[in-house]
Amino acid sequence: PKGHNRSDRHTGLHGPEVLTEKSYNYKCDVYSFGICLWEIYCCEMAYKDASFADIKSAVLNKHLRPKIPKCCPRDMARIMRRCWDAEPASRPEMQEVVEMLEKLNTKKGHGMVPAGEPSGCFCFSIRRR
Repeated sequence: PKGHNRSDRHTGLHGPEVLTEKSYNYKCDVYSFGICLWEIYCCEMAYKDASFADIKSAVLNKHLRPKIPKCCPRDMARIMRRCWDAEPASRPEMQEVVEMLEKLNTKKGHGMVPAGEPSGCFCFSIRRR
């Protein structure tokens, strides 16, 4: 990605508290998991065209988070947003995240696959060049 090097390639995964270089705890991993969940659902890397400085500034000063597609099921979007809370103490525990994910209705797609896409993991069915 543009402007990234080995050390900051996945800056978009880091919670705001990590970017400030202040002390942080395991809740930064909950934030990162929420970003990973978005990346898996969307089949792309968050902030892929942004520089480290731009990501850091926007996350810290403008509360930047990835845009959740309209086709994303409400419950899945809710999990992502809860994981991305700016306040670490307000993020769910990972056990709660697991429980919320287990409750998602994925039978016959139920919104997990965007309209017009084949069932199964749609990002792996896209032709790669």
